[in-house]
Amino acid sequence: MARQRRTRSTDALSQKTVVFDFGGVISAAHDPVPAIHAETGGDLEEVRAAFWGERLAYDTGDLTLEEYWGRVCAAAGIEDPSADELAHLQDVDNRYWLEIHPESRSLIHDLSRNGVRLVLLSNASVAFGEAVRRAEWFEAFSFAIISGEEGVVKPDLRIFEVLLETLSHETGGVERPASTIFFDDVEENVEAARRLGIDAHRWPRNGDGAADNGWEIARAHLAGRGIPLD
Repeated sequence: MARQRRTRSTDALSQKTVVFDFGGVISAAHDPVPAIHAETGGDLEEVRAAFWGERLAYDTGDLTLEEYWGRVCAAAGIEDPSADELAHLQDVDNRYWLEIHPESRSLIHDLSRNGVRLVLLSNASVAFGEAVRRAEWFEAFSFAIISGEEGVVKPDLRIFEVLLETLSHETGGVERPASTIFFDDVEENVEAARRLGIDAHRWPRNGDGAADNGWEIARAHLAGRGIPLD
C-alpha cells in the first residue's frame, strides 16, 4: 500500500481522514461499455448485459480477469480470445475509469497540499486496484481498499470495518469512525457507512448531469468540519 508522506499540520487534523469512492466520484464518467464494445464488436446490449451482469463477481474477486473478460467476449461472439486480447480489454477499461474529473482532481490536490489524509475505497477488481496505484495522482493517497482484494463489496459492512481497522494503525490504534468523512455516489453505500458511525455523504454521480455537483457538496461538508481547502 502507498503511504501518505506528508506530516500533518495539527494533531486534530491528523485524526481526520477523507475517503473517496472511485467510480462516479473521482472518475469523470461511469459507462465504459461503448469503449469496450468498440473493441469487441457484436451486439451492444449483449455486451452491456455481460459487462454489468458479471461485474459484481469480478469486483468481489470471485472471477479472475480471464474469466470475466472471457464472458464479455463470449457475449460479443468472440470464441477463445487470447491472453493478449483479454489483457487489452482490461487496459481499455482501466483507461476509461482513470479519466479523472477535473473538479475531483482539484479537490484531491487542495486536500493533499493541506496535509489531509486521503484514502480510496472502491468496488473494483484486483486488476484495477493495481492500475489505480500506478496513477500519478494516487501519490496523494495513504492507501486504497479495493473490494476484489478484500473479497467483499460495498455496501457490506465488512469492507467498512476493514477501512476502519486499517485506519486505526495510522491514528494511534483507535478506530475513529466519526473522524472519517466518506463520499460515495450510491446511497446504499452511504447508509451502510453511517451505520458504523462514519460521517458519510452522497456525491451525485459525475457525468450524470445532476443539478448538484458532488465536488461542491464535498467542499461544503469538508469546510464545515474544519478541513482546510485553501
